[in-house]
Amino acid sequence: MKWYHMGIKTRDIDASLSYYCDVLGLRIIETVEILGKKFVFVGNDSMQIELEQGNPGDTQAEAATMTGLNHFCVTVEDIYGFVKSVREKGGTVLNDPIHPRPDRLTSFMRDPDGVLIQVIQYV
Repeated sequence: MKWYHMGIKTRDIDASLSYYCDVLGLRIIETVEILGKKFVFVGNDSMQIELEQGNPGDTQAEAATMTGLNHFCVTVEDIYGFVKSVREKGGTVLNDPIHPRPDRLTSFMRDPDGVLIQVIQYV
């Protein structure tokens, strides 16, 4: 098995596209319409995220108080530079990089829909 993509249902697809492309640096891979609904895949050479426009009345999930998917994680080469760039571009960074294990630095951030994203730099 290999990871193909993960899907995020968003209240504002344009805000999510701006975040994942302009703030995190991913690019639009493909836009498709299925049963009258637009899905946009963003990613790079090793990962993809499917962004789906939410429906009126959908409520935001809160990972801290629910079971199930809590966060997803990506790796970067320079976590300090990445965190600085996310902040400069208006992204929400929850903590400066910390050293929780001998082989890595880590930080968490939230996307516009509250999705937790962990960032790791192996050292």
